[in-house]
Amino acid sequence: MNLKKLYLLALILLTQQVLFGQMYDHTWFTGYDEFPGVPGYGHAQLLFEDSTVIVEQTTLAFNFESTVATMSDKNGNLLFYTNGCSIANRNHEVMPNGAELNPGEISDLVCSSKGYIVPQGAMVLPDPGDSSRYYLFHMGASNDPVRKLQLGPLYYSIVDMSLQNGMGDVVSKNNVLMDGDLGSFTAMRHGNRRDWWVIVPEFGNRTWHTFLLSPQGIEAQAPQNQSLVLPDCEKYMATAASPVGRHIANWGDCKLTVFRFNTCTGVIQDPLEFAAPDHWIPGGGLAFSSTGRYLYATSQNVLFRVDVLAWQVLDTMRFSIDPYNQSPYDVRGNTFHHLVNGPDDMIYGNIPSRARHLHVIKSPDSYFKDDIDFQAQGVKLPVTGVRTLPHLPNYRFNLWFSNPPCDTLGITPTTEAWVGATPQIRPNPAQDILYLNLPTPEHVTSVQLTDALGRIVYISDQWMPSISVAHLPEGVYFLMIRQARGAVFSEKVVVRR
Repeated sequence: MNLKKLYLLALILLTQQVLFGQMYDHTWFTGYDEFPGVPGYGHAQLLFEDSTVIVEQTTLAFNFESTVATMSDKNGNLLFYTNGCSIANRNHEVMPNGAELNPGEISDLVCSSKGYIVPQGAMVLPDPGDSSRYYLFHMGASNDPVRKLQLGPLYYSIVDMSLQNGMGDVVSKNNVLMDGDLGSFTAMRHGNRRDWWVIVPEFGNRTWHTFLLSPQGIEAQAPQNQSLVLPDCEKYMATAASPVGRHIANWGDCKLTVFRFNTCTGVIQDPLEFAAPDHWIPGGGLAFSSTGRYLYATSQNVLFRVDVLAWQVLDTMRFSIDPYNQSPYDVRGNTFHHLVNGPDDMIYGNIPSRARHLHVIKSPDSYFKDDIDFQAQGVKLPVTGVRTLPHLPNYRFNLWFSNPPCDTLGITPTTEAWVGATPQIRPNPAQDILYLNLPTPEHVTSVQLTDALGRIVYISDQWMPSISVAHLPEGVYFLMIRQARGAVFSEKVVVRR
């Protein structure tokens, strides 16, 4: 590899920090005030501060049932939020023109009291061309006698935070992006680090649609047809995008399908299907680990995992009820439902009914089952939540692991400040052992080493004082150490003998 290519790779590692400091997803809302004035009912907020989740009871503009999206500014200050029926500002008042989202029979039935009932039903993306404007994508639905809910159309509305003295106004609402019988949607950062891909399948996953959100607005791309082998499912519960930009996945009631995704072109290809095991009850959660290596899926009674790097079959992580009485991973009395990536690189999950807790996978990138640190009811809620988790893109898109970069925009990196002393790496060049000295390792959330082609050769979700490089070929490697709030230390490492 010539010096120009090595320089480009080093530049990628440094400029990947462009989004790490952005805290758009640091405030979550939940709660259903089903019995006003009764303890345990009302609303709550989850605030992600460093490696801590602060849970507080609060008073919000409306109730939530499945659908929720919140938006903060890059410093974590709340801007607005929605329950799929209305949009409220940070003072918890419905914005002008902010009511009557997702028009139709479902809204008429639930919006006066509950909130919209579509899981993964809303997501906010910043306008790439105007820092004061935000696109709210939201999925409508209709009643279906077999599937309960038939998804579609997919709408978008636009919030302009420069209006109403900075409190925001909904300047465009319920624009139909795509109609038809759809699956759950998701979004992926474009490889240029500025634009977004909005991704939605037709029901059955055989035809996928991508939309490019850029400063010029939304541009539909040509539909992409996929050749699938296994039969179509009766229901499709979740769609997830890899935080590192390499894959998308869809989870139905009969199979899990994983596709390769090109962040530069929006091309979806190479589907790999995993049939659902016999010992499951349809659920609906799906989330990648922060490095994109592992994909977690849930039924109502089982937590599964796929090693995407090795393309291993579905592996059982936890049972809520073990029908064979053989699993050492029982979490009796708990069920599983939807999953979402937190800004702290952990995965959070809810259950398919009312609950005052969330489950937490604290170390989703751990190789061994015993080390994933699954904490049933790991986050206690002061109020009852009803299947409510935000639907989030990865605002801190990590281009290091993406397809070949296509950044021609010259974006200037902005980085979260590193907490404490910076790491000291020695020796460099290294022969057998690379020693890492850091007086304040408690803030570290991951340590990763890649080769010059971007392939992971070492990864750990905790601080280690040394890394063995004795088995690595001579050459140039890149070390990245990440802290809880997104600050990154990166350095080129040479292995030489």
